[in-house]
Amino acid sequence: MLTPKFSVTQDEEFLRISIVIATVRFSASSVEMVVDDKVFIFHLAPYYLRLRFTHGLIDDERFKAEFKSQDETIQIQVPKENRGEFFEDLDLQTKLLARHGDLVGADNLENASETPRKGPLIQEVSSSQDETTDLAAQAASTKHSHAVEGDEFNWEIEQTSAPVFDAANLLKPKYGFDNKYDTAIGVSVANGNDINELDEPDKCKSEDRTQERLRKENLKFDPEYYVSEYMTAKYGDKEDAEINGIQTILKSTPPLAKKFLKWYKQAQDKDQVVPVEFSEQEQKQMREYLPKKSYLVDDVKGQYFTILSLLFAYCFEQTENEGAHSTESGWTIGKLAPQLSFLDQQIVLSEDVAQVSMIKAIIVTGIRRSLSYPLHRNFDLSLKVWNYVYYILRGGKRLVIQALLDIHEVFRFHDVYYVYNTILISDLCAWFISGGRESIIRSLAITLKNELDQTKKEDIDFDCICGVDEETGEPQWENLTIEEMEYLAEQEYLEKQEANA
Repeated sequence: MLTPKFSVTQDEEFLRISIVIATVRFSASSVEMVVDDKVFIFHLAPYYLRLRFTHGLIDDERFKAEFKSQDETIQIQVPKENRGEFFEDLDLQTKLLARHGDLVGADNLENASETPRKGPLIQEVSSSQDETTDLAAQAASTKHSHAVEGDEFNWEIEQTSAPVFDAANLLKPKYGFDNKYDTAIGVSVANGNDINELDEPDKCKSEDRTQERLRKENLKFDPEYYVSEYMTAKYGDKEDAEINGIQTILKSTPPLAKKFLKWYKQAQDKDQVVPVEFSEQEQKQMREYLPKKSYLVDDVKGQYFTILSLLFAYCFEQTENEGAHSTESGWTIGKLAPQLSFLDQQIVLSEDVAQVSMIKAIIVTGIRRSLSYPLHRNFDLSLKVWNYVYYILRGGKRLVIQALLDIHEVFRFHDVYYVYNTILISDLCAWFISGGRESIIRSLAITLKNELDQTKKEDIDFDCICGVDEETGEPQWENLTIEEMEYLAEQEYLEKQEANA
């Protein structure tokens, strides 16, 4: 069966569904249409369409369907059960097409009393279910102001005892969306996946991924490169600045952040979200290239943390390319997002969980990686990009969806990097479209802004090679913050200036 191209609009009394049935000959008797409470079903071989709405529909004498031969569409008018009721997200086609009952999780708790839950045949029942229920209940609540929600929503990592792995899990570590995948990355590495930095991606456990990432970030960071970029931006002449391009990049604002700023400047009620209309291409992407299912998500917070990292990588790539994608866009996004390059969704070592804010850890990780991989490595640029992430989050769920869809499209067209859509981005997009909450997005934006305002150069440090032990031949390491590196570079510069005076 094929899912036809369709669109849904509404007025006070009706939903109006337009279904394209190009190049199909049919008779009226072969068309089947069913209205069952919140579900509308259309069938005309080889097309099948099932749409699930948030409110009830009825099938009475006002129901009408008409074939428009000029544009090869069937125009269907379906009465609303309650006149004047507003149906939300009619342009989020992935949400309308999602199968109901395959997996029902925290994102569908409002229907839990009506529909029996289905999930894995065998699963561990623990306090995490209560936590997920509390998350969804808090997200759905609209009684408190956004500021209060931001203060009350707990973004910290839950401290639990270490999980016990059985032999099967030890042989096949999980990764990707909600840790549901295994044995997928190794094949892509053999085909030239240079985003991956894990030595053995299909054998590495979560804690080991984090350790390997931290170690390789220290090795990858080039203090001389960073200092050179810093000194050029601060002391370089006009010609040096033009060649380097950092001043131009610092003035660049990615399109989605620019959309928010333009809306915010003109908005009368600045506490609302940006009104977003999805393009035809975005509609097609949601309809044809994303999974059509609901999700039973074990780690809801973790998905929002992943979105945070992906938004930073995306905004950095858009800023550096001045709003356009290039052949290196997938590589840049993949390298800056630890969930892609190291399959690392844990971010923080288990021993440090109690001492660190998770969102602060993600900010620091993003900055560290942006000072190690891209062409332009500048702390002010990295901090500015994080503020662009805040703008997108502040713009609301639909603006975040546009960013995620653009990321998905970048990876969809690559003959190797598409594996990251397979294991993470496609599921993340579909899950967020169906279950993402405006209140949680606002909470995340507020918390991110609070952490950004307190992020300083002394928070960003690296273990740098400072020499070699003459006896053992082993490299010697010294931990330096980027503030200390800048200070040492400036002292050396000033001494040379005085010597030449």
